Amino acid sequence: MKTENYSRKIGVIGLGSVGKAVKHALEFYHSCAGYDIHGEYSWDDVLETAAVLVCVPTPEGADGRLDCSIVESVLSRLSTSKYPGVVVIKSTIGIGFMEKATAEFPELRFVYMPEFLREKSNFTWFVNPDRLVFSGNEEDVDEVLRFFSWVEDDVPVMRMTHREAEIGKLAHNAYIALKVSFTNEIEQISEEMGADPASVMSVIWADRRVISREHLRPGLGPYAGKCVPKDTRELVNASMHAMLLKAAEEQNNQLLARKDALTSRNFPYLADVDRNTA
Repeated sequence: MKTENYSRKIGVIGLGSVGKAVKHALEFYHSCAGYDIHGEYSWDDVLETAAVLVCVPTPEGADGRLDCSIVESVLSRLSTSKYPGVVVIKSTIGIGFMEKATAEFPELRFVYMPEFLREKSNFTWFVNPDRLVFSGNEEDVDEVLRFFSWVEDDVPVMRMTHREAEIGKLAHNAYIALKVSFTNEIEQISEEMGADPASVMSVIWADRRVISREHLRPGLGPYAGKCVPKDTRELVNASMHAMLLKAAEEQNNQLLARKDALTSRNFPYLADVDRNTA
């Protein structure tokens, strides 16, 4: 996707782990203005940008769905401020949120661009993405795409509807949950039958269709972290057809409870060690 150098002023709203990584990376190519409710930042600086990237958290709500109220509050403030640039939502959102947002704030120029970062490698994965996913008005998507002119030509640019992008992001993390739960189940079966789990899984690794061993390594325990559990539950609680995801979650919860009980009793200082994260 090599294009001419296209430097603009870009805003980043929400400077948590994702927002900080996004802002740090973009500053190599653009002028950036950051804003967060924690700290001394200027909202007016954000309004003077060509686009804002919304990177605020969407935690799990009491109903098991993603709570997008912080995103909504940001959009409301941008609307009140009559922000003219493109509003790029990077936060993971619940299914149907974009439809609701476009109806509630028709004056805003929305692009949904879900992020696929690894918790421990946010900056590296943002700078070197393995795909760019977009939904929104074609002209606005083209505008945002130009901000990422440094990305290599062989990185897929995937345009789709808002609903497809929402589910696609959630499905990505749910697939991680499935791989981890599958590996843990094979590990348990192997140990029950007196076999080495690593040797058993090596048969799967050797398949030419298995591109990466990531999340298919025994001994790393249940999946955890900030994203995979809550994003998987969003799908589970949004659909009547999530039987496989429900089974993976049940298996993971049982393993979590067993490991936490053993760890707290025997090795309390290892409570957060060897957890599978995205």
